[in-house]
Amino acid sequence: MATELTVWIVDGGDGTIKVSHTFYGSTEREARTYYREHLSSCEYFRAAEKDGRLFEEVEAVDEEALPIPEDFEEDDEYEEEEEDAS
Repeated sequence: MATELTVWIVDGGDGTIKVSHTFYGSTEREARTYYREHLSSCEYFRAAEKDGRLFEEVEAVDEEALPIPEDFEEDDEYEEEEEDAS
């Protein structure tokens, strides 16, 4: 089973949630590695972690459920239809 680690950030200004991050890995350990890497490079995320303004959920998912770039590519046929309608 793969892992999906979702973290919601509570905004320090108004206390609402405006941002979430989702980290994927073949294991929870791998997903947490990506979490730590992002934490080290994102000031907003780091401040929220320091202030205890993060909520997280770890979910086991099938490997096949992990997103891949092709999931987000536009369908060429759909693009052609839009161009023809213009």
